[in-house]
Amino acid sequence: MRLGRLFPPALVGATLAGCVNLDLTDPNEPSTDTFWQTSAQAVAGVNAAYNALENNGTYGRWLVFATDLRSDIGMILSPWTDLSNFTKFTFTTYDFEVNREIWQHHYEAIFRANQAIARVPGIPMDATLRDRIVGEAKFIRALMYFNLVTLYGNVPLTTTPPTPTDRPATVAPAQSWAQIEQDLTDARAALPQSYSGADVGRATWGAATALLGKAQMQQGKWSAAAATLQEVIGSGLYDLMPNYADNFTDRFENNKESLFEVQFGDRSFLSSGVRGLNISRMVGPCGPSYCDGRPTRWYVDQFLQDTTVAGQTDPRLNYTIYYKGGTDVYTVPNSQYFADDTTTHTIREDTLIYFKKYGEYYLGLPGQDWDAAINFRVIRYADVLLLEAEALNELGRTAEASPLVDQVRARVTLPPLPAGLSQDAMRDRILRERMFELGLEGQRWADLQRHARITPALQADDAEFQFFAAGKSELLPIPQSEIDVNPNARQNPGW
Repeated sequence: MRLGRLFPPALVGATLAGCVNLDLTDPNEPSTDTFWQTSAQAVAGVNAAYNALENNGTYGRWLVFATDLRSDIGMILSPWTDLSNFTKFTFTTYDFEVNREIWQHHYEAIFRANQAIARVPGIPMDATLRDRIVGEAKFIRALMYFNLVTLYGNVPLTTTPPTPTDRPATVAPAQSWAQIEQDLTDARAALPQSYSGADVGRATWGAATALLGKAQMQQGKWSAAAATLQEVIGSGLYDLMPNYADNFTDRFENNKESLFEVQFGDRSFLSSGVRGLNISRMVGPCGPSYCDGRPTRWYVDQFLQDTTVAGQTDPRLNYTIYYKGGTDVYTVPNSQYFADDTTTHTIREDTLIYFKKYGEYYLGLPGQDWDAAINFRVIRYADVLLLEAEALNELGRTAEASPLVDQVRARVTLPPLPAGLSQDAMRDRILRERMFELGLEGQRWADLQRHARITPALQADDAEFQFFAAGKSELLPIPQSEIDVNPNARQNPGW
């Protein structure tokens, strides 16, 4: 059996057994007979799984479209009709590029992780390194299934390298969540607390433990999640960066607040230099970017309702969004992106707003790079603190939740939460805090989903939700190309 699409340059194709060619005969290509023989090959194999996290459908571009832009904090104003329809919950084809690549690229990463999980244990090598590599692969597999089950709900579950005749069946979310929890339990038992040198950026104990807590949160397992997330907090390994903005440039990557981030550029163990983060190219201000994805006016207005102890606007707004009246926090002033807007994406107006986070504006560049060397932060310590607060509140321990939220607020000089909040009021405050802290970091859809808040009622905040169909739009449709090749894959309800 040929390895085929293990390595990034060769891996361009589809996802499951129906689309992955496992019978390639190129004599120059590694196969399972010649590969998976040495510790170096084991490392290269798991590195290929990491590399798949850089694809457009994973963390390179489209995931924030399916999470934040599809939620109430984002929208799309694009001349590309299919893209514009994506956040309006309508499709002319389920194989539209964004939907197809999210599905395809997640399963490519799973395909590579499955190979490492299956093959590395048979390699004669240092046992600690062997176990670590398998743990890394299980973390990556769990992360990919976390995203898939959150977005699609019912997905084919595959945990072994497929054969040409495999057609894995669609399973209910509970089965996928069970696999995610098992993978992360295994991973955190094998992964170190930290790395040094070129290995910095690999999955750690903290990353696996935090993701396990996030998985438990999505299932409403509040007690288990609270205990798991407290392990991360109690470890003393992480803390908030003093400056909020230092989490979104290439200058403070893999910092003390970071539990896991995708390593774009060529400064990591991957050293690929091939792929970069291109989210800002799609959602930044018109001119240097395509400005297809926009924040909603409602999102900006929510930011403006809270002020710092000095009576100023929440500083996270200026690091997340360009808006009229905003301050110049980067080299390129806000005013530049409102003075000469003649884009065909929308008519000229003084109320234009754009996403700023993950942009290269701090470099003073005239345009945004398609391959920016900025790591995407998948899990930050602020996320962990707010999730722990949420779990405690859901357990009725509301008073214990406040100090955790206040830690995050204090970093940006916001006052503490009011004393004596009810459980319902605290839940609302935590979700708002997460919306401000984690905007454009791919968290909003899951936050709303956890509390059954993805409903047509959101059209009061985001007009695109007028097209939302209850019982259907909560999940993305499985690409038709997958249904066509895999008779055991079932389409989601309503699609």
